[in-house]
Amino acid sequence: MTKSLYPHFYFQDIDLSMISELDINQIPFPVVIKPNIGYSSVGVHKVKNEQDWDIAVNQLKADLLHSGGLYDSEVVGSQTVLIEEWIQGEEYAIDGYYNQDGEPVILNVFKRSFKDDYDTSDRIYYTSKLAIDEIYHDALKFMKNIQTVLPLRNYPVHFEIRKKGSRVIPIEINPLRFAGAGTTDLGYHAYGMNMYEHYFSGTKPDWNRILEEMDDRIYSFFFAEVPLEINPEGVARIDHDGLRHEFEHVLEYRQLPFQNDRSVAIIFYRSEDLNENLQLLHLDLIPYLTIKHLFFN
Repeated sequence: MTKSLYPHFYFQDIDLSMISELDINQIPFPVVIKPNIGYSSVGVHKVKNEQDWDIAVNQLKADLLHSGGLYDSEVVGSQTVLIEEWIQGEEYAIDGYYNQDGEPVILNVFKRSFKDDYDTSDRIYYTSKLAIDEIYHDALKFMKNIQTVLPLRNYPVHFEIRKKGSRVIPIEINPLRFAGAGTTDLGYHAYGMNMYEHYFSGTKPDWNRILEEMDDRIYSFFFAEVPLEINPEGVARIDHDGLRHEFEHVLEYRQLPFQNDRSVAIIFYRSEDLNENLQLLHLDLIPYLTIKHLFFN
């Protein structure tokens, strides 16, 4: 639907059963492959060149096999695969809505952190005065551009975009929700924002006042998950106390039922700078898992 807005952006979708027969000489590497229906970055893989292709495809199939028992097919679909241009730039996640007049309203601005070029996890997002200032006007312009092809009213959205120079490209637009698993509440911890109240009341925040009153700290959430290589059914318990102590200033620690979808906890925390996030991106979560012991007669 938005192809006319990005005429030079490469993408195609293909049935998973046909992906092995694809002529990779026709693919303009680097690209990203992922399920056409997805959640929590399950099955998302970056492919730099032809040599990486088979590895990425096999890993995608393995991810979908692992996730089959965790997610409904309407959450993570395994039939169609999307192949798209590897979007360069800094990545941002935005919560917002279109009011009854179709006017776009931004409610949250998060920036995503990655440990390396191949990282696709949702481990850390953060917000700050600088992060908001970097993308706010571009995000608002993006929402207005979407209105030209999809006239929305009274409609909440969560979308992710990347910016490099003056180029802003969307990664995804998620309808009828804000950031998943309650992570939208990072805005509440950072600047006292109640996103749901604004949406249902049809009001919009005073971002000039918010930025004036914000301090210069970094506000982040850490999305802890059971690693894909470990079956959640084999995990007996999580050392939440130990994991909590990895963070210097916890604002809120939410335990999650990891047996449902690998989600262990969401930790909202505050830092003086980005150094803590850089360290936490490399934190190994396996030591905080107690694995069940199997005994055989």
